[in-house]
Amino acid sequence: MTDRTKSPLAGLLLILALALCATPALADERYTFTLGLLGGLGGSLDADPGDELSNVGYQANVAFLTEPKTHLGLRLGRLDLEEADPFGSLTQADLTYATISGEYRFAQSFYESGIFVGLGGYQLEGLPLAGGQRDSETTYGVTLGLTGEFELTPHLGALIEVSGHWADFDEAQVFLFGHVGLAVHF
Repeated sequence: MTDRTKSPLAGLLLILALALCATPALADERYTFTLGLLGGLGGSLDADPGDELSNVGYQANVAFLTEPKTHLGLRLGRLDLEEADPFGSLTQADLTYATISGEYRFAQSFYESGIFVGLGGYQLEGLPLAGGQRDSETTYGVTLGLTGEFELTPHLGALIEVSGHWADFDEAQVFLFGHVGLAVHF
């Protein structure tokens, strides 16, 4: 073997060895993958006007178990900001977001609680009050949240989440969401 073929082969063997070592840690859990679908309410705390928290939204969750009681969570959601029309200088506004976060779970007697922190991409769209075409602003931000899951069956749970988001938009920066829904474990 040449030096060029040894290096990729050694790297492949190292990755395989690490994967085999990680498998026993996951054996303590009943699942390795979770899908969730939630609905809820939320809004901005600092929009003027439009600081209502009664806007309707939905969120889809995907979580991968990385270590016992540690998840890598992906959340994709949308919030309709028309409840308090206008939202800042926009009408018919909505917020779309995608976040990636580390989630740490703690087992309680009849449920699991957790905390998550992560980064996200956020897009705010709406029609300007002055008229014209639909306006869109995209930015990055951070999220922090609490979660609770109540087991219904070994593979199904009722999920509750409360999350705060900071995104540097012109119209508002601080958002708060509350969601409830179902989580399916695989």
